[in-house]
Amino acid sequence: MLLNASQASSLSKSSMCSDLSRLLLDIFVRFVHHQSECIVRSSLLGFLTSLLVTCASAQVAGFPTTDLSPLAPQLQRQQTESQLRGEQMPSDNVVRASQYHVGPGDVLVIQRLDALAQEEYATVTPENLVLIPRIGMIPVAGMTLDAVRDTIARLYRQRTPNIAVYIGLRRVRSVYVTVQGNVLFPGVYTVPASMRLMTLLRLAMQGNTPQQRTEPEMQRTVQRAFGQIADLTRDEQLLWRDYEFLPPASLRSIVVRHSDGSSEVVDGELALLQPDSPANPYVREGDVVIVPREQVLDQPRITIQGAVARPRTTVYRAGDRLSFLLKLGVGLLPESGAIWLVQGGERIPVRADAQMNLLSEDRELLPGAVVLVERVRPSVSNTGSVRIIGEVQRPGAYPIVQWKTRIREVIEEAGGFTDRAALGLAYILRREQDGSSTLVSPNPYLERLRRLQYTNLLPEDTLRFFIDELARRPLVACDFRACFERGSEDDNVALADGDVIVVPPSPQTVFVYGQVAKAGFVEYAPGKDAEYYIARAGGRTELADHGRERIIKGRNGLWVPLQETTVEPGDRIYVPHPPDEPLGTKLQRLSAYIGIAGGLSGLVFSILSLINFLRTR
Repeated sequence: MLLNASQASSLSKSSMCSDLSRLLLDIFVRFVHHQSECIVRSSLLGFLTSLLVTCASAQVAGFPTTDLSPLAPQLQRQQTESQLRGEQMPSDNVVRASQYHVGPGDVLVIQRLDALAQEEYATVTPENLVLIPRIGMIPVAGMTLDAVRDTIARLYRQRTPNIAVYIGLRRVRSVYVTVQGNVLFPGVYTVPASMRLMTLLRLAMQGNTPQQRTEPEMQRTVQRAFGQIADLTRDEQLLWRDYEFLPPASLRSIVVRHSDGSSEVVDGELALLQPDSPANPYVREGDVVIVPREQVLDQPRITIQGAVARPRTTVYRAGDRLSFLLKLGVGLLPESGAIWLVQGGERIPVRADAQMNLLSEDRELLPGAVVLVERVRPSVSNTGSVRIIGEVQRPGAYPIVQWKTRIREVIEEAGGFTDRAALGLAYILRREQDGSSTLVSPNPYLERLRRLQYTNLLPEDTLRFFIDELARRPLVACDFRACFERGSEDDNVALADGDVIVVPPSPQTVFVYGQVAKAGFVEYAPGKDAEYYIARAGGRTELADHGRERIIKGRNGLWVPLQETTVEPGDRIYVPHPPDEPLGTKLQRLSAYIGIAGGLSGLVFSILSLINFLRTR
């Protein structure tokens, strides 16, 4: 078996110590059984006794005997790997030894800086005991990692005071924690013991499995009940944007019941502000987390509003102070102005830095207290810029005066169009001007339903409306050909800040497809009609539905009959198949025809019978 340098060095030291011990013991036995009474024998016996005691002391003090069997290193490595084997769950933060409670399943690493300097692992047993090499079992129930570390180090110092010992947490255990109450996904969770309470509650609100996270009905429930604004209308966003992932009343009164019968009440607001502190405790095995079902409107509140990063309304708790409420706002926005505390009929000025650290007196808050951060509106500028992309001489960004600079001026400043520019396909993109960019994108389905709230459309029109809404693009109404070739002033539109002007290159082709012999691109020929391109594509097949062909315009996708428009580069010509009808529909139509024919024949027979009757009289 091959050994590396460190293994060979360790084995040589241990071998030398063991061989020396055996040699000294053999010499000692020989001298004891010798019959001579000489002074030399007595001196040698004393010397050998001293050597044996010294060797034994050295082994106890840090030179442990090593099994020289070639399987020993492999067995030790396998034992270490078995302790660390298994899937490791992700952790949400660094473990703080002063806050983390050691429990069954935690793996400790111990390193003694002796001659071998090897790492040894110790796993906490289900009885909350840990077996320390050459020390024995020690109880660790209810102890933090700092306390366990100090206890083990003290025991080693008592045994070998001259050898330094280092103890750490090699791997955290997994624990079962129950979440109950006002959460979307209550139940039992398997999480690492290094996870803190607020991270666990986020899992209970978002779902712990892909199936939970994709159920639309459950997602709508959490958004409505707990203030998630990602799928609400714009009005609901404005009303509920102050919510965190839990209602404020529930967030400030979270109860954690431990397996030993003790319990604690956690202030979730404080835990979110100080996520790495004892305010946001680690979970333990057997914990039951109870999120109360309370209504925020039934309790007094405190609020911070205005030019802050996170406007917030939460439930008032006795002892809340001004510094706490400021921290809920996270930070001041650049446009922030004076800060005021309004409570008890007073309006008190407040000083704070950009990180919302209080610089003035830290007052105790009263129920209903409000911190207002004034917003200084910047001076409005009418200047802006637009971008030009595509076939102009100098594409890029250009300054404009909003709603005054016209499209012709900007194109002229860009050097005009290139020879490859396709004016029939050019367009202008513009941002929505309803202020929605400051909010989370609303649910487009709900927004379309709101637009249909007072409609008088028929059901068939409603389907068409939804199709048009899905295909809607933020375009500016401008015909580039009319503007630049025919001098139309109506199409010489004024530009707004952020507009994007796109001038694509001319494709020089027309695409013909559907029921034609050779579907594909056909080279554009100026002045030719649609029949020319259909013929170039091999002509219509026998299955073509003549008369229903359409030209699909390249710029806006409109479907136009062949005789109502001219063909331009980038257009598409579609030759459809006759509508497919199920056999049942055909039979129903045939039955209707037969019924009509029967009715007509009966009517004719009745008329003839009447005429014949009148003649006979």
